[in-house]
Amino acid sequence: MKIQDYEIFKFSNNSYKKIENNGCEYYLNDHVYLDIVLTDFCNANCNFCIGDLIHDKLSCDIDIFKQKIQYAVNNLNVDEVLLLGGEPTVSKHLLPLISWLTKIDLKKIIITTNGIRLAQDEMFRKQLFSSGLTNINISFMSIDNNEQKSVTNSKYVLSLNDLKNIYEDAKENNVSVRINNNIYMNNNDTLEKIILFYDSVKLYCDSVKFSPILPVDDFSVINVKTEWCKQNLLSDNYLEELFNSIQNYYIERYEVSVIENDLQFGFVKNSMIPLKKPIILNWNFGNYTGMMKRVVNNKQINNIKLLSNNELSLSWNREMTKYFLSTQNVVMETTK
Repeated sequence: MKIQDYEIFKFSNNSYKKIENNGCEYYLNDHVYLDIVLTDFCNANCNFCIGDLIHDKLSCDIDIFKQKIQYAVNNLNVDEVLLLGGEPTVSKHLLPLISWLTKIDLKKIIITTNGIRLAQDEMFRKQLFSSGLTNINISFMSIDNNEQKSVTNSKYVLSLNDLKNIYEDAKENNVSVRINNNIYMNNNDTLEKIILFYDSVKLYCDSVKFSPILPVDDFSVINVKTEWCKQNLLSDNYLEELFNSIQNYYIERYEVSVIENDLQFGFVKNSMIPLKKPIILNWNFGNYTGMMKRVVNNKQINNIKLLSNNELSLSWNREMTKYFLSTQNVVMETTK
């Protein structure tokens, strides 16, 4: 069992190619992956969502997107893509794009979704899982319906029964399912709550990933929900104690050895508890959050983004035009 079986990240010694773009030099990972932001629109309004941008919401031009994706595959060694939003399932381009993606040389086609449309529309769900998709990440915050509703601010509240139905259809098409859960104040912020959540969802997925919510930086996005995040963030010391307690609990009871990778693709530490349905802990706090600064300070780029304004970029923030990649004039040379 390996973390890369459940993560898009590559775990090994990373090597880079120097690229020159817009008069600046960067270092692009040899195994860079591509985030594809189909739309900024969503059928929920989560309290901490980084997709809630200050500027106008946009949806992609699919013809331009295909050209940019093909460029990334041909010239930047992309072989894994992650479909995002907003909420990607509200995009009319989702199914046609996945069908097109299956015809180019990719190892993984992954989607991250809130699961609402999949729960409400059985026909769409079956179409999605038979489209060529390889992995799905479902953002599911709480087994308590009231808490799920309060954080997503959605008219439809995703339930455990919905997860069951989604998982059954995914398994019929060999699509791997991961539950993504965010830890914040009063939500899965104790070992007892983590155990209860995991035991409640493990029958309806292939792995579970726990990540604390993060403060937002300019390299990522411009965000209007910073205050909610600030008020609900847990301290680094508290999170470290919590994550260690989670690992120790399962190590002692199941006699497993935690799998860790320090040389990680995104410079964020992940550890995996190798149960039958593995638990992945995303240590994106303290020193490990600081590791992300290497992207900016060392100009080491590990994933590129195709934004909803049709720009291929090194940054999530589409107002930072200096990070936009020219698909005609990018100069690359191999470095060690």
